[in-house]
Amino acid sequence: MENRRWLWIGACLLLAGAAVFWGVGQSVGPSNGDTEFQKSLEAMKQVKSFRGTYIEAASSARHSQRLWEVDCSRVIVHQKSQDAQASDAQTNADSPFEMRQDELLVGDHIYTRRDGSWENEGDAGPTYSAKWYCDNLAQGTMRDLLPDMLTMTRHAVIGKGDKKTVNGVRCREWNFVMRSAVNNEQGSVCIGVDDHLPYEMTTENGSRFSYSDYNRPIQFEAPESVLQTATVTSTN
Repeated sequence: MENRRWLWIGACLLLAGAAVFWGVGQSVGPSNGDTEFQKSLEAMKQVKSFRGTYIEAASSARHSQRLWEVDCSRVIVHQKSQDAQASDAQTNADSPFEMRQDELLVGDHIYTRRDGSWENEGDAGPTYSAKWYCDNLAQGTMRDLLPDMLTMTRHAVIGKGDKKTVNGVRCREWNFVMRSAVNNEQGSVCIGVDDHLPYEMTTENGSRFSYSDYNRPIQFEAPESVLQTATVTSTN
């Protein structure tokens, strides 16, 4: 009798879970969430320039933030980061530190900013160069600097949310739950109502990504002799 009771409870839980999943699936059928994410993926392929920021507050003592500026017309990617941790008795973090990094990817080259000047570090390598980022953006396979829409369209369950304004643009939130062999994540993406481009992404751990200035000129704080490296590289 006890075994039958637990089997009955288990069956009820499975049915309840199936009902919830079915309800979510019905609210985001192919004509809704999947279609919108596919439109966003196609719109991202047409992007030539944009800015992005990332803020993570893992705890009151630890803080990380990133800034990136992308101009694929000139094959330039600027990445700036700051990681800091203060002393915190609750997390036993008694070794405070702060780390800053400022990199400029120009064509196939990488420059690091030290003491206000840019130093040429040589070839950036076959991956994570400005050319690599821009090639992935044009192919719709960007996964580091913009939301990974390609993977989400394949593996995420998507739910329609409310409209709001982010960076001066009206967008609609789409909640996602992604379960795959390489990713286990949930959060939301706010996609532009008119242009279908992503303007914000949040994740369950409190991280926030913000995107702006699509296809607008990007001004980099670097000598023109450095920025021209991309033009020389792309013509070789």
